[in-house]
Amino acid sequence: MEKRFFTTPRTTRYYLLGNTINPTKLWVAIHGYGQQGKYFSKKVEGLIDEDTLIVIPEALNRYYLKGYNGRVGATWMTSDDRQLDINDNATYLEELTNSIYKEFSSLRELNVLAFSQGIATACRWYVQSKFLAKRLILWAGSLANDLNYNDHRDKLNSTSISYVFGDKDEFFRDSKILMNESLFLNADIDYQLVTFEGKHIIISELLKKLSND
Repeated sequence: MEKRFFTTPRTTRYYLLGNTINPTKLWVAIHGYGQQGKYFSKKVEGLIDEDTLIVIPEALNRYYLKGYNGRVGATWMTSDDRQLDINDNATYLEELTNSIYKEFSSLRELNVLAFSQGIATACRWYVQSKFLAKRLILWAGSLANDLNYNDHRDKLNSTSISYVFGDKDEFFRDSKILMNESLFLNADIDYQLVTFEGKHIIISELLKKLSND
């Protein structure tokens, strides 16, 4: 059997909230595993102010969360043909962000929020992107461990990075958090570790504070 690949145009789905008239600040908000953009929008409302537009790209791969019907979620990638999904995700996020800038010429500032599985996807996209973000908030997830962060030190150190975890996160204990931190530490990348009382969730009040720091 011969395995081949074919690239074809794909229609994606994304959501906008906030100022859709003349925004000056853009947040690209990247959801986690099994979520949909329309539901994730409720988690990021703390970012909204009169100047802000939020774009929520939805991952390209959708599936039923349980069985063969019912609620649908989306995932950025699996272990199957992983590198192709990585490449497609980076292309998708770059082209979508570019289209948003073309549509809203008033934009002056880019920020990125990534939650859970979305963090690795955000890292892989951002380090190769032509865009430079003011803030990068990485909330409750693992960094992409296949990147050489030394190669991207200058860009990442030009961005204010917050790495956020709940102290009762059921997916991340201290040892796993430290393992992820070491990727930044070993590459001499500046970041702020932020913890809160809670589980694997986004806290709106804390998100709002970090977005304005």
